[in-house]
Amino acid sequence: MPKPTRPATRDRPRRPTGRQSAPRAEDFSNAPADGEHGIDPTDIGLGVRLVHEDHDVIVIDKPTGLITAAMPGTPEHDNIELRENSAFAVVKRYIKDKRRQRGTRIWIIHRLDKEASGLIVFAASDRAFTQLKESFRSKRVHRLYMAVAEGEIRQEAPSLPGRTPQPPSGIIRSSLAEGRDGLMRSVTPRRRGDDPGQLAVTHWRTVAAGSARTLLQLRLDTGRKNQIRVHMKEFGHPLAGDRRYGGTTNPISRLCLHATELGFTHPGTGRELRFFSPPPQAFYGLVGEQAPPNTIDGRPTMVGEPAAPPRDAKSRPDTSWDHVAEWYDELIGERKSDHHENVILPGTLRLLQPAAGMKVLDLACGQGDFCRRLSELGVVPTGIDTSPRLIESAQASAGHARFLVGDVRDLPSIPDLATAAREQPFDAATSVMAMMNIDPIEPVLMGVASLLKPGGSLVMVILHPAFRAPGQTSWGWDGEKCGSDGVTKRRSDEMRKRPVATGKKPTAIKQYRRVDGYLSPGQSPIVMNPGSAAHGADEITTWTFHRPIQTYSRLLSEAGFAIDLLEEWPSIRTSAPGPRAAEENRARREIPMFLAIRAIRAR
Repeated sequence: MPKPTRPATRDRPRRPTGRQSAPRAEDFSNAPADGEHGIDPTDIGLGVRLVHEDHDVIVIDKPTGLITAAMPGTPEHDNIELRENSAFAVVKRYIKDKRRQRGTRIWIIHRLDKEASGLIVFAASDRAFTQLKESFRSKRVHRLYMAVAEGEIRQEAPSLPGRTPQPPSGIIRSSLAEGRDGLMRSVTPRRRGDDPGQLAVTHWRTVAAGSARTLLQLRLDTGRKNQIRVHMKEFGHPLAGDRRYGGTTNPISRLCLHATELGFTHPGTGRELRFFSPPPQAFYGLVGEQAPPNTIDGRPTMVGEPAAPPRDAKSRPDTSWDHVAEWYDELIGERKSDHHENVILPGTLRLLQPAAGMKVLDLACGQGDFCRRLSELGVVPTGIDTSPRLIESAQASAGHARFLVGDVRDLPSIPDLATAAREQPFDAATSVMAMMNIDPIEPVLMGVASLLKPGGSLVMVILHPAFRAPGQTSWGWDGEKCGSDGVTKRRSDEMRKRPVATGKKPTAIKQYRRVDGYLSPGQSPIVMNPGSAAHGADEITTWTFHRPIQTYSRLLSEAGFAIDLLEEWPSIRTSAPGPRAAEENRARREIPMFLAIRAIRAR
């Protein structure tokens, strides 16, 4: 790469030059000018190359074979020489020598495996440390990796008629836990006390395949230890050079994993920064390809693109409700749910604003109750559900509604649906209490967008992620203790009221909603018949997937939607008369149970 002739300035910092694999940074013109430094075209020690530097953040390109930082309790940390041979130590020495200030500090934000290479950001100020840590924890950081996996992944994902087939892609989700041998593994707790692990989500996409290998792009929703390496091993395609996690070949004497893109909001200016480091050219050679001549503009990208449903069933949990079809049909169709009848359906109709002749697609329609409501209003509804038993029940009393069996995560592959949308795009789509039971939802939203007309709306209703997340929220009362088993122990009637002052009437204690977690995504099995199960009946279990509201907002935006309206609906139930009824009713009205989102297809 020729050396740039334009010198570094406060408005445009100089980019690295030298070898072909030197990283480049996008959006440098938007970086903060105050305190900006020119970038040395050579490395700053041990092969570490400086990509970006200002008073708040430092971005480097780490070579393979170098640890990010020595962890306390590890051999590297206990050995001074090894501790100094880390990317963190190199950056500290560089900043100390350059700024020549006592007390100069650098903070670690995230890490790369020793065997991997690529981009890492460090914080150079207190505010940067706090804000970058929160950005990583809240999944607002963009991270893209390139890797070479063993075996060829060549099958094509489904596409709409006339559309160019997309390369294979998918999402791998599991709970990871570290074993006594130090290796990470996916775990499935089978009994109380088992390690539940931590949720890990990896998006993958084939770039090229050949010579019994596949070049992949990988994007992380979470950043667990060895996440990509574990997921690719369990997917049946371990990374080349990764003997620790199942690799059987080592063609270029290194782990074939490189952190190629890193994007985040600058903590001082609020501007979006995006950095790029081309993967080693050898990655392309391993699959019989040549590196793109322009690795910035010519690189394949999955930013803002949908990930098609994985073709391997092991890559995603089965979220079908076919096994609970009979129970669900009885609940909604016969016994009726008061929330469903009195809150959810009326609210959904109000946001949808149905009109005669309107063409509506109902996602995960179940036994078709909402479609029949729409049909009665003159709407032309089409219901989609993956459960043949629920669709059979829906068709028994379909009216003017149409029902199809299909996976809403793969809408373009349903021939009748694609044909109907091509003849006349849908005016609107609905998802009533279903989206939190579907994973992944990225392909659902992208599929819906492809079937809607421009300006068409999508109405979603879910359990409120902040206040009603299963396993993370619960009711409680001021002044009541919680026993070691997690069950609230009520005090005597005399202790249930708190005197304000002598001679004044006591004030009733307040009921509150406890939230133990929110920002971290998760998944939980839900027993749908807890009462019957407690008396010996077989448990009827489904899965629910927790996502914070910002995740729904981001995924809708990436799919081409703009949120038009957001509403929070409380329960309308009332308590039986009693000393706590008034407070229970107040809390129930104040703390929402459902979240409704209306989004418009903007592009």
